[in-house]
Amino acid sequence: GQEIIGNGQTYVVLQSHTLQADWFPESTPSLYKLKAEGEWPEWVQPTGAQDAYMTGDKVHYPDSDGPVYESAIDNNVWSPEAYPAAWQLVE
Repeated sequence: GQEIIGNGQTYVVLQSHTLQADWFPESTPSLYKLKAEGEWPEWVQPTGAQDAYMTGDKVHYPDSDGPVYESAIDNNVWSPEAYPAAWQLVE
């Protein structure tokens, strides 16, 4: 997923949106998730090409405590369970 920097912290963009001046990452949890160092976001069902996973994107699946998977293809809109060939288990 796409990332942005806000207040010196890195956030993962969870939903595609048009930026608005009053939509700060820390006040809009539906749009952003704080990315800790070495931490990967939880897999979220993409809504289309604009937020599909690209080759090399890493996510936890099926939840934030699940193992890390890396997308093996571009424009990946499938979960590791739905299309295992599109993902590689990392850790």
